[in-house]
Amino acid sequence: MLRSLRWPLTVLGALTVVWVLVLLAAPKQLDWTPTYRNDHKNPLDTYALYRLLPTLTAAPLRATRLSPYEVLQDSAAVPATYFFLQSSFRPGPADARALHRYMQRGGTVWLAADQISLGASADSLWRLPLLDDDFALNGLRDTVRCYLTAPVLRGRVAGVPQRVAGSSFQRDSLGRLVFEGKDSLQRRAAAVVLAADQRRRPVLVRLPVGRGQLLLCTAPALLSNYGLLYGRNVRFAEGALSYLPKGRVLWDEFYKQGRGGGESLLRVVLSSPALAWAWYGLLIGGVLFALLGARRRQRPVPTLRPLPNTSLQFARTVAGLYRQGRNHQPLAALRIRLFFDYLRTRFQEPVPAGIDGSYPHRLSLRTGVPEAEVTTLLARLHGYLDAEQVTEAELHRLHEMLTDFRQRAEG
Repeated sequence: MLRSLRWPLTVLGALTVVWVLVLLAAPKQLDWTPTYRNDHKNPLDTYALYRLLPTLTAAPLRATRLSPYEVLQDSAAVPATYFFLQSSFRPGPADARALHRYMQRGGTVWLAADQISLGASADSLWRLPLLDDDFALNGLRDTVRCYLTAPVLRGRVAGVPQRVAGSSFQRDSLGRLVFEGKDSLQRRAAAVVLAADQRRRPVLVRLPVGRGQLLLCTAPALLSNYGLLYGRNVRFAEGALSYLPKGRVLWDEFYKQGRGGGESLLRVVLSSPALAWAWYGLLIGGVLFALLGARRRQRPVPTLRPLPNTSLQFARTVAGLYRQGRNHQPLAALRIRLFFDYLRTRFQEPVPAGIDGSYPHRLSLRTGVPEAEVTTLLARLHGYLDAEQVTEAELHRLHEMLTDFRQRAEG
């Protein structure tokens, strides 16, 4: 039986080896995800630009993975160029205000993104031209070509596929940028179009902000790995980046890769040697305590506390329940029953089912209270028992009457 299976297994093994070799020899499929990270070499990343930018601008370049609010906290720092290149730009309110103050002081912000989403407060500060949502026609393979509008740079053209071309700015019938707000005419006059596509739709503009400026590009793919290395696109990138002022360049990776350092919840503790040693000492101490100090010990003798006397509290609670309603007849009936129980236990004179004429006489002899007063008291008590409603004033009179009788009987 094994001989009959030898040839089929040999053929199956050979086919498996050929399939593995074909997979290994197949070209790797390109990833066109627009991440624009400076450490990746995919078509829509910025590995090439990050290494060419120092030579293009003749200025030092430093990447930062901190938020703009943290980077720009030092208001005395020399203004430089803050470089943003990403698919979408959605800064927080604090970052947007910090960047606006930075441009007001004379700094330059290069922002290349095909989607810009600012909050209501940030929109009133930045005052950007409107974007054209119908610019990118997904699914088409034709190439979008962009050119610089300056006469000395007009021959520098770059082309990217339509599906990754990004977006453009809206323009009116005269080809001018479209702004919103009361001062739209002033902002339109101050804005300068630096680059456009073959249909004259602006893709790179310069907006003055205070003593600084905002260079806004809606086609970040032009500066990606593919955008730089395709054809003669690098000449377009050189011309576009020539508008940057001289000085150092801060390259933002915070909005693409996140905050630098580890993602552990203890990254702040571990970043400081003193706090790190304290944390490790705490862990070692806990382990030693668990090993050496968690032995079985003599169980402590429990302290038995005497039970508290809550009779008074109980009486107050019950009295409060009785006084919640306006009809105090149940409380009066309870008070009378307690009085009869007092007569039974103190004077050994139980109350009969029907009070006859001899009961007041006997009670008068035992308590020393005149018989006429005893008879009047018993009549009033039975009146309270038969009443349908007892007011608060009548309840007070009943209490005074029983208290007076008890004091005279005890005296």
